[in-house]
Amino acid sequence: MQHLLIKTAERLISSGCKKCYKRSIHASNLTHQAAGKRNKDLFTPSPFKRSNKINIDDNFSVQRDLREGDNTYGVRRYLLLSRDNDHGDSTQKPTIIASINASKNILFGAQLHAKQSGDYIADYFAACEPLLDIAKEDASINGQQVQALAALNGLSSWVTECLERDGEGSQVLTSLLHGEQSNILLDNDKEEQVKKQGSTSSSNRRARQNVKRQSAKIILDNESDRILMVDAIRAIATGVPRPGHSVVGQGTYRDGEEGWKALAWEYSNLATVPFSASNGVPGLEEVSLYKSRDGEVAKIEHLASVEAEYLKVAGGAMARMFFV
Repeated sequence: MQHLLIKTAERLISSGCKKCYKRSIHASNLTHQAAGKRNKDLFTPSPFKRSNKINIDDNFSVQRDLREGDNTYGVRRYLLLSRDNDHGDSTQKPTIIASINASKNILFGAQLHAKQSGDYIADYFAACEPLLDIAKEDASINGQQVQALAALNGLSSWVTECLERDGEGSQVLTSLLHGEQSNILLDNDKEEQVKKQGSTSSSNRRARQNVKRQSAKIILDNESDRILMVDAIRAIATGVPRPGHSVVGQGTYRDGEEGWKALAWEYSNLATVPFSASNGVPGLEEVSLYKSRDGEVAKIEHLASVEAEYLKVAGGAMARMFFV
């Protein structure tokens, strides 16, 4: 799945990002050193300027693995490592605690690899938050606004449960099921100011950003379109093909696209900060992680990942987030 996400990130950088966020992002192919000569104040030095491995405290270090030769802004992986073996056997590989992937200015795939206690949620955030801080700083070296692609695990289960309750729990689904189109129109593609007043000591020089946010808007021409969309959404969520179809294929994802994106948007906004086992939605840990570091859900990417297991749990949808 990581390979597919890397391809997705590269595709979104080269196409959608420039089109949808012209005011928030500029596309720079300059290296950090070359860009710095033009305007040093707009660029952040990489925390890995001297070494691809830095110690963050007595117990942990962060290593940056480059996947495209010496290209520091290409595909790469940030690893949170244990320092238990710093002075021991040099041939023994350090324990990987957590990791985050990146391609240019897009972060994705935050994972916990080694539990430190019996509480997965606590361990996930304790390991990934400091790792994210360093990854964000490194991803901003060319002056581009840092983004993330967050998994929406559990989206299919959530939609299925709402369907079983006749839409209860989802405003979008309730409106679709009962034909209340007026309630579905929720200011799509509204340009909204997301203001973040940074302190004078903040390292983020772009504390105020315009983020073009996509909410749930579905325009249906007639009743047959509504039924077609509901049937497609049900098939995507449950994995059961529509009547007359043998598989949940491209046509199903096409017919259900706008409805599924609206539901994914609604689901992504259930993510809480702080996230805990008692008040968090299982599957939205990555969204909550990025939110904890000033990430804002800006758009839903349809079929961002077509890996079979991810299609099953989230219908392929991912949340594009901007750090503001």
